[in-house]
Amino acid sequence: MKNLILLIPGNPSVPGIYDPFLNQVVTDLKLKGETVHKVLPHLGQCNQVVVNYKRITVRDVIEDHRKTIKNLISTHTPDKVILIGHSLGSSVTISLYEEFSSSIDQFFILCPFLGPSENNKGYLKLFKNPISRLGMKGISYACLKNDKVSHMFFEKWLGKTPFTSHIPREISKPYYIKNFFSLTSTYMDEFKSLDLATKVKAMDNSKSFFVFAPNDYWVPEEAINSLPQDMPFKKCRGISHDFCLRENQYKEVSFVIARHLAR
Repeated sequence: MKNLILLIPGNPSVPGIYDPFLNQVVTDLKLKGETVHKVLPHLGQCNQVVVNYKRITVRDVIEDHRKTIKNLISTHTPDKVILIGHSLGSSVTISLYEEFSSSIDQFFILCPFLGPSENNKGYLKLFKNPISRLGMKGISYACLKNDKVSHMFFEKWLGKTPFTSHIPREISKPYYIKNFFSLTSTYMDEFKSLDLATKVKAMDNSKSFFVFAPNDYWVPEEAINSLPQDMPFKKCRGISHDFCLRENQYKEVSFVIARHLAR
């Protein structure tokens, strides 16, 4: 028995942050046979290969993941495939569902970002506007120049986590910030044409499971209402959108995933 578990992270997709969560999932699932598991960083956000695009869009990211997943399934020829998407990774997973529904056994959609909402439009407009985008990019580069300043910034933003130093170290590598800002600046336009709410309604409830966090800045409450009536989901009251940063939170999400598959 060969198992393949793939995770598409949120944006930015900092290498290492999702590893403890994915390892926990593999442990909790207790799958028989050999299990290969991988976190799939977004295009331009993988420091193993330097990618210097003039502009990276959401569709570019989706297409890159499509090719990667297709190649991994072809290479490993697994008996069971599980695809997990978080935040922007959920958007990618939903977009690719139709193509991979016959070759992937289970789709887990965590904190699903279905597009700009009243919660976050103001923030995303800052990325779309070239002047404010340039200013934010300059501030980001300035913060990353000094280890102490960047450490304080991320600790204030995300709280004290094991990744407070790791995050700025990774995103300060060549082209990372540039590609992140490029990708985020396309959200306002690209998500309209993706129409993820309609795509969700076409997903098979026997192969799909949604997990929500309460008071999620990126995922408004009405996102639950966009699910088909019989679509299974769980609202984990003990987690935040960035649950992967905290052990007690990612363990809760992993437990929910394992319990669902055990049914």
